[in-house]
Amino acid sequence: MFEPLLPHIHNIEVLVLPLPNNGAQDYNTLAAYVVERLPKDDFILVAESFSGGIAAHLSQQSVPHLKGIIFVASFLTAPKTALAYLASFLPTRQLAQLPFSGVVHRFLFLGKEAGTKEIELFKSALDAVTGSALKLRLMVIAQSGYDGFKSDVPVVYLAATHDRLVPAMKKQEFVQAYTSIVFAEIDGPHFILQANPKGSAAAILKAANLILSKYC
Repeated sequence: MFEPLLPHIHNIEVLVLPLPNNGAQDYNTLAAYVVERLPKDDFILVAESFSGGIAAHLSQQSVPHLKGIIFVASFLTAPKTALAYLASFLPTRQLAQLPFSGVVHRFLFLGKEAGTKEIELFKSALDAVTGSALKLRLMVIAQSGYDGFKSDVPVVYLAATHDRLVPAMKKQEFVQAYTSIVFAEIDGPHFILQANPKGSAAAILKAANLILSKYC
């Protein structure tokens, strides 16, 4: 789902790390998977939505060359526990293909301005994830919680101004977890990198420069 975003990221090398479709989908397992694929030189980790939990686990480890994390519309505890539990028992991929599904996708994820291209991209992303992996990830979201960890990894949190899934109060947990954190906003819905790729790219580049300035 990063296809709309990447063309707007200039002067920075970008590596997209797809998550595995097989095996356990808990944050410990996925963090171990990701750490083996991280760059061998300095990097900043961008973690959107569900992937924020992976980045949070990595921030509690000694990860070589990790200079900072940019969380995007993410969370440390379940933002909508009941909704995540319910979705984990529904045939989400099949429901996403129904004629009325675009209304739901716009309301919850992509915003009312989302066109056919954005909706189809979202559906394609769902199709690329196996039903079992999707169910397991939704259960992980439902059961996720902040255990009080502290980290001094520099962090920028980019919030979506019209996020219907992650309440603004969830940002307070990041304040408790990270000793060095800055907040910024991007206009748009939960999947802000897809709905507002140009504005998101500008915010990511600004956040990256802010993180790197801490090392100058």
